[in-house]
Amino acid sequence: CFFYVVIDESGPYGHDWVTWKQIFLLVDVVCCCAVLFPIVWSIKNLREAARTDGKAAVNLMKLTLFRHYYVVVIFYIYFTRVVVYALETITSYRYSWTSVVAAELATLAFYMFTGYKFKPEAHNPYFVIDDEEEEAAAEALKLEDEFEL
Repeated sequence: CFFYVVIDESGPYGHDWVTWKQIFLLVDVVCCCAVLFPIVWSIKNLREAARTDGKAAVNLMKLTLFRHYYVVVIFYIYFTRVVVYALETITSYRYSWTSVVAAELATLAFYMFTGYKFKPEAHNPYFVIDDEEEEAAAEALKLEDEFEL
């Protein structure tokens, strides 16, 4: 986070250094919760949709994907906030680079997982349009005199 760069570069000699470091830690935790909120909300909506409409198989597939993604996000946040900090505190100065390498490898693995799971595909089951929906949309377009973007 940008805030940590500013605080760590200024050092503990600065006025109110500890207070600002705690404030930025609180902002970091709030941002992590803000990332988790849409995932939890999507899982809740998919559960409700699976109960109400007849597309249970597609919704179950999406629900499973978002559950896996939720677990990976929780693990990533825990690892980068707790384990990396623990590595910083327990390693000697000579091996302080290990915490940076661990954080960067975790970030690389997280982005690779996200890219792999949500990659575009020619026959993506998440974007399948039902024939009835397609026909209804075509009829709606025919009824309109002008089609504007």
